Amino acid sequence: MKKHYLILLTVIACACGKSSNLEVKNNGFQLLVDQDTVLIDSKGEILMAAVNMYIYDLSPDRNLLYSFDRKTNSLEILDLANEKLVEQRKFATDGPDAVSRFPQKLLSFGNDEILIMGFEKSGIYTTQGEFVKELALSPTMYQQPEEIKDFGFRSDFIFLNDSTVLTGIMSFQDIYPYLVRLHLNQKALSLIKFDPIKELEKFKIEVENPKIIYTGSFNQVKSGDKILISSNFFNDVYILNPDNGEFTHQTFKSELTANAKTTGHKSMVSTPEEFREEMKLLNQQIEFGRWLWDESTQHFYRLSFYKLPDEENEDLANVYLTVFDQELNMLGEKMIPDYRKVPGTYFAKDGAIWIHENLDDELGFVRIKINQGL
Repeated sequence: MKKHYLILLTVIACACGKSSNLEVKNNGFQLLVDQDTVLIDSKGEILMAAVNMYIYDLSPDRNLLYSFDRKTNSLEILDLANEKLVEQRKFATDGPDAVSRFPQKLLSFGNDEILIMGFEKSGIYTTQGEFVKELALSPTMYQQPEEIKDFGFRSDFIFLNDSTVLTGIMSFQDIYPYLVRLHLNQKALSLIKFDPIKELEKFKIEVENPKIIYTGSFNQVKSGDKILISSNFFNDVYILNPDNGEFTHQTFKSELTANAKTTGHKSMVSTPEEFREEMKLLNQQIEFGRWLWDESTQHFYRLSFYKLPDEENEDLANVYLTVFDQELNMLGEKMIPDYRKVPGTYFAKDGAIWIHENLDDELGFVRIKINQGL
């Protein structure tokens, strides 16, 4: 893998199938939003999660939040129900219990077990820091498919069952229209074709030297036996059946925002400075956020935003909330009146979206509480 390449490549991939192009409206629902702020009691400790909270997950009951900090190599356990720190636990940097030198992802399995994924090592650990077993999540553990030359796995992955993982392909050379299914026990992989990736190519921005490629982002959410796949470019969702590789395509019509980004930028530039200028043309347009599933309400939520031109505050934005039911009917949309910046890390819990907030180096969350009425 060539170190002089910098890649921002994020690839949608899934399956051959059929498209419904269904337009869904809000069915007359009125969307009501309240907002408050929660401060987590740190018990006098310095919480690294206050500064950044990139590697995290919630427990299956959504009451505990596990946040792993790379710099201190420690796990912070937070009680969201009681809004306080439970414990900070140091993990090993060497020896049999060591975690990856560069952790990328954390998943909570319950029963005091978590998965920590890294470049060179991925495994299940107890929340006390004891190594339980390794999982085959590194591309070096798999035979290279004929269809792909230079590849890696994305860090956003979904467990279809105890031994099968669904993720995407990263490459420094090409954009591959595949999702990859990893069979962990056999250390074997299978590719699932997804033709809509071609739609993302028109938004590509590439700089020749050093190599930088941007193709947007996509997010995967597991809902029952289906996988929802969406892009930051489009007000659409693809619903994948991972068993047979078929998918359907569902579109929505927003009355508050555009339904897609537009092109007009240069797809090939010569310098990083030109790259940043072309990125601005895309970033000034609507940005569609990832889908969130709220088990307590049986609803999906999504935050989207427009960045606002402000030289002193680049994070100023108009933020929009869209609510969908379990069948992906669009119930309502609303601009959030009191939250006016680009959302950082966030998750859904108990009928609200919790957005990470650094409050004078203390960990807090802005909660967007969601109600509906006729």
